[in-house]
Amino acid sequence: MALHLPKPRSTPVPQKTVGFDGMNVKVAAAAAEGVAKSQETSSGLAGLTSKVSVKQMRGEVGKDGLRQAAIDATGKEPSDRTLRRWVQQDRIPDPQVAELAQRRAAVERLGGVDAVAAKIGRTASSVRKYQSGKTNDLRNDAKSKLKAAKAKDTMQKAGVLRPDGTSKVATVQVTGRIHVRNGDEVGYDFRTRTLDFANSDSPFSAEESQELAVALANDDQARVVAILERHATLDYPENKGFDIYSDKVGFHFDAIDDISIDWN
Repeated sequence: MALHLPKPRSTPVPQKTVGFDGMNVKVAAAAAEGVAKSQETSSGLAGLTSKVSVKQMRGEVGKDGLRQAAIDATGKEPSDRTLRRWVQQDRIPDPQVAELAQRRAAVERLGGVDAVAAKIGRTASSVRKYQSGKTNDLRNDAKSKLKAAKAKDTMQKAGVLRPDGTSKVATVQVTGRIHVRNGDEVGYDFRTRTLDFANSDSPFSAEESQELAVALANDDQARVVAILERHATLDYPENKGFDIYSDKVGFHFDAIDDISIDWN
């Protein structure tokens, strides 16, 4: 294929590895961070995250739930003033307290301890231990079932699911810094540009849309980047000539500035 490639980059960008289509793909950490920022602000992504605000968590588990998450994590009981500050700043400084608060809120959104136990095939006691941090993680099958249940709940609340449980089709536009690789793992510098997949010969399919929605709902931003890169490499009309997507071949984001998605 004929590509007019600028000079090779001199400094590689920090990367993250994600399992994708049976292989490990490296994506730029800055691109994954851009997806996370878009989940907070951009159209079509704002509700697609399992991480909710401290204010929402307080509404779901109450002050007592936030307080108990802190006690479970640190053994210390926060004051009402501290709890108010967390809500006002939308930040829980201790990451372990924040994680256990998110667990409690997720359990409540899924119907409570007994409902979650039924969904994942475990006892209520197991769910309580996970919620309180006494069990750091669930067994593989229960972990997968909980992850799927949380993603489905997030997608439903975000309005991207049809009544039959399938995802609406995503109309996607992405702006970011891109470079192209054609057998060179280091790659070549490329300009910032906007990829309007909606006007592509091959817009996002129903299957890709479902995959994208699930990755967003699971806060798997690296996987979102890989999905976007694969589509840009194989299906975007300007990129004719690539028939595979891998670390060494295709279009790759160095950073993502904005994503806009409409779900139809």
